[in-house]
Amino acid sequence: MASSSHGSRRASDQRPVEPPGVGNAVMERLQEVGTLTRVIEQRLSGALGINATDLAAMEHLATDGPLTAKDLADRLRVSTAASTHVVDRLEKAGHIVRRPHATDRRKVMVEPVAESMERLFGHLHPLLHGVEGLVEALAPRDRDVVEAFLTGVVQIYKDTADSFPKG
Repeated sequence: MASSSHGSRRASDQRPVEPPGVGNAVMERLQEVGTLTRVIEQRLSGALGINATDLAAMEHLATDGPLTAKDLADRLRVSTAASTHVVDRLEKAGHIVRRPHATDRRKVMVEPVAESMERLFGHLHPLLHGVEGLVEALAPRDRDVVEAFLTGVVQIYKDTADSFPKG
């Protein structure tokens, strides 16, 4: 039986692809944090009865306070139309309210509902408190090193996110 040479390889020639960072403890821990972050987001979304994008919107509202749909779209890195759908779902679920802008009557502000924020932070309290304790335990010099490292990681994440098309 003849074998085709159109890009096919024998099974014995194929090696599993090794992910970057194998054998590098820092890279492995970062990968683990990423994986566990997705698990927590999935479970937190389920506990709040919303999807992952809606949860991300809630986190921005919790951190930044009331925002317009456009501001929310920019933070989520989605279109304004997609952001409007997020706001509609969150409003229907009782997690946010729309209020008129204080000085610009053309704008509408999206505000988180206090009870939803309490539920969100109630679920996240053990995580936030535990990480805060780790940070507080660091010597100031070590904290500066960790902060510089994480600042670099955040910039790489932002650059990578910006390289994908908005959707």
